[in-house]
Amino acid sequence: MQQGYTGPEVCKITGITYRQLDHWTTSSLINASIRNLKGSGFHRIYSFQDIIQIKLVNKLREAGVSLQKIRIALKNIEKVLGDDISISDVSVFSDGKSIYVISDNDQMIDLLKKGQAVFGISLGPVHSEAEAKIFSLYPDKVSAENA
Repeated sequence: MQQGYTGPEVCKITGITYRQLDHWTTSSLINASIRNLKGSGFHRIYSFQDIIQIKLVNKLREAGVSLQKIRIALKNIEKVLGDDISISDVSVFSDGKSIYVISDNDQMIDLLKKGQAVFGISLGPVHSEAEAKIFSLYPDKVSAENA
């Protein structure tokens, strides 16, 4: 059986209020995937992956992203990445206006524009490439810079 967490436990883990958790769950923004029963006397049970998603929602809210945009992004992340990828396996970015995810083929995707690809460059590898090229072409210049 999968390990589960009650609402109060999730609130302690994520730092959100029970009212926020209840609102996000009843409005179907997030899901109590182990047990999501309605009615008094029943407790919702959240999985570890649910907790990761709740923390993501909370961080996006803290960054000023609206719940409406977060809802769209969460729906699109499943469409874009498929069911095989866990939300823990992706990186999510936001500039406050849009929400982006890096796919498994290192493509940045705008989750609010129905999966439109965005161009991005990581400068660490560019730095290494340039340094290696300079060293191969002008080894005397590299040793002079390091002196």
